[in-house]
Amino acid sequence: MTKNDEVQNLAEVLQEALLKAGIVVQRYDAYSTDSIYLKLDYGVCNSIRISNHNGKRYLKYRYNIGSHIPKYRMAHDRYDRYYYPACQVTALIRKIEEDRQQKIKRYGPQRYKHMMEENLKEHQNAPGFWKKARLVGKEKRYAKLI
Repeated sequence: MTKNDEVQNLAEVLQEALLKAGIVVQRYDAYSTDSIYLKLDYGVCNSIRISNHNGKRYLKYRYNIGSHIPKYRMAHDRYDRYYYPACQVTALIRKIEEDRQQKIKRYGPQRYKHMMEENLKEHQNAPGFWKKARLVGKEKRYAKLI
């Protein structure tokens, strides 16, 4: 299995599990590296970087997973960031689902949905990720909030 195959497989496993959980997933495959980026619930539930190499220091994704990460760690910054080795994909999925439920509980389902709608409306034509990413899975625009 090539490193690119590993990144692709991780992305497929994550997408399937997150879609099953009712999360809207946008996907961007980097053109110059093997990295794949998944934005969750139009960014309200943050983003995942899936890769086989270290990223640029100034880009700070909430969730990170890959073969280059030797063990789980958490980085404290303005916002906490999580790093998972590829073998801990299930733990990452569980963490994302827990974080999402906390946000829904904090804001309420209607406000959370409104935040998703606002993010989509505000950024859908923005250059970079938003312009180049594709919506994954069924043509659902909004997630299940239960």
